Amino acid sequence: MIYQVAIKSLPQDWLWCETWCDDESKQRAKTIDLCNNPKTKEPKLKAAARIVPEWVEYDTEIRQLLEHLENKKKNASKSSFYGGV
Repeated sequence: MIYQVAIKSLPQDWLWCETWCDDESKQRAKTIDLCNNPKTKEPKLKAAARIVPEWVEYDTEIRQLLEHLENKKKNASKSSFYGGV
């Protein structure tokens, strides 16, 4: 198949990665690849918080939502266990 379909690379602004792109080009990036950097071996979540400052806020919001849903599920389970009392 690879000989029948031409494979083209996207321009750098379409997929920014810290491993092979410079910090200046990150400003024009349409997507950011939070790939593992083989040079630093930094954990992905730590790198995400450093590379994308909004990440911490998004991560906190998602964690709170998950906690809320888990609590809601536990309360619904308790309510049905005790017959809705």
